[in-house]
Amino acid sequence: MKKIAIVASICLFSLGTAYAQQDTTMNRTVIVENEYNPTVMDASKINVMPKVEEPKAAKRNIDYATSLRPVSSWNYQAMSPVVREWETDKAYRGYLRAGYGNNGNVDIKAGYLWDMTPKDRLNVAASVDGWNGNLLTPDNSDWKSRLYNTKVGLDYRHAFKKADFLLGGSYRSQVFNYMQLNYNVLNAQNNTQTYSPDQHQTLANMYFGLASTDKELAVQYQGELGINYYKQKYPNLLEEGNEKTVYLKGDVWKPFDEQSFGLKFNFSNYLYSMQGMEDATSLELNPYYTFKNENLRVRLGAHVDWWSGVEDKVKFSPDINLEYIFSESYVLYAKVGGGRENRSFYELTDLTPYWSLVKPAIYPTYVLFDASAGLMASPVNGLWFNLTGGYQARENDLCFDLDGRSAVTYACFNQGKTKAAYGSLELKYDYKDLFGLSVKGTYYNWEWEDTNGLLIDELTALALKPEFELNANIDFKVLEGLKVNVGYDYVKRCEGLYDPISDLHMGAAYELLDNVQVFGRIHNLLDKDYYRMDGYPAQGLNVLAGVSLRF
Repeated sequence: MKKIAIVASICLFSLGTAYAQQDTTMNRTVIVENEYNPTVMDASKINVMPKVEEPKAAKRNIDYATSLRPVSSWNYQAMSPVVREWETDKAYRGYLRAGYGNNGNVDIKAGYLWDMTPKDRLNVAASVDGWNGNLLTPDNSDWKSRLYNTKVGLDYRHAFKKADFLLGGSYRSQVFNYMQLNYNVLNAQNNTQTYSPDQHQTLANMYFGLASTDKELAVQYQGELGINYYKQKYPNLLEEGNEKTVYLKGDVWKPFDEQSFGLKFNFSNYLYSMQGMEDATSLELNPYYTFKNENLRVRLGAHVDWWSGVEDKVKFSPDINLEYIFSESYVLYAKVGGGRENRSFYELTDLTPYWSLVKPAIYPTYVLFDASAGLMASPVNGLWFNLTGGYQARENDLCFDLDGRSAVTYACFNQGKTKAAYGSLELKYDYKDLFGLSVKGTYYNWEWEDTNGLLIDELTALALKPEFELNANIDFKVLEGLKVNVGYDYVKRCEGLYDPISDLHMGAAYELLDNVQVFGRIHNLLDKDYYRMDGYPAQGLNVLAGVSLRF
């Protein structure tokens, strides 16, 4: 199968205009700048291990960059255009990027940050991306695949004397088609229902919130009240209707010098107008205690989660994080986490647009525990490494399977209990503003148990889970104004049913004018055939080029 690492989901981008500094955990390169650089988020959101939150180490000597365009490899995302970082006195509030590729690939991003008054700020953003080209199906026939995402959003903030008032929302339209197998034959066999490969999903969000800003307040707080909306226009795989999620989430804490006591919470009510779907209610509580000084950071807490709907249960899991800093640049850390991952339709579209249900509802995934420990260090200036290992157990974990038993082929979800031991080694090296190298390898050992009576064997359930992942990237500056990136992504799947992901890619960006850059990127240089993480075939060698502008 042929692949492009293409974006299938859009995020609302953060637009910042304060002094920023590049900080590798142990040694830092500081650039006085004002950066606004929205990037395309990767669509292949792999449902495996949550990333370990990087501990923070004591400050070391600072190496100051000598260029206004340093290599920022630690914030690297595969093949995103490299965009100039600006001096504060030359900062711009607007951003526009547009690119086009050989398979109808589009990449358009735009945004503007407007300080209306000293206390009022409006942040607007819009994006369009996707593709329209031929892919090979499992039976080696051509499939005219298309997927386009359009999103607009805004965030408004008003600064009161002791708190910020927040208001915002977003609208997202996702248009795509399912892969077809024996489409005409199946239509004839099922003449009571017309199957269509076309689909149009609409997602919207609206929220408002409050966040304390006065550090003298006895109790600090932040909270958000909002609603998420989801609807399918052509409900082949669902009864026609929509999903509405009303939620209230926040964090309240009491600081005491180096200590604090707090409570995080999230209350959500899921309302369905689809036949066969039951309304559900979720309550997540996370009481915690924290302690922090120059050498020790401690977090002791627990997750208490209640769910009422398809199943009515209360579950508990730990929330513990320990970090010890020694010799200024070495950190020993241990973490035991857990908690619930809700599986609304609104959230499933972030995993894959091609999903379908194998039963009337999807149970929430519950992380019983995720225990990990490791060492992070910077033995010499510019070099950083992180060695970690752990073990995790999940109930109702989501596992992708490519299902072609109906008129359309889609990524269905199998749920069961999974366990996994994992270990990873990450190395990074940064030489001032000229060169950056990043390599990370992770190994997983999975186990599967069918706990929902779906008769799904381990071979099928774990077929798309990763057994080994390797990500390597090199960023370097060829000459003033020209940056080049080369990277390689490799994923070996469990059970050997699917070929490994093997994506060699490269890109470059050149500052054509003072506020204009041209960029290009190429994916799948080896023209490999394989499936993406969501079970769908990926595009072969593909090229995208464009221009970015600040104003």
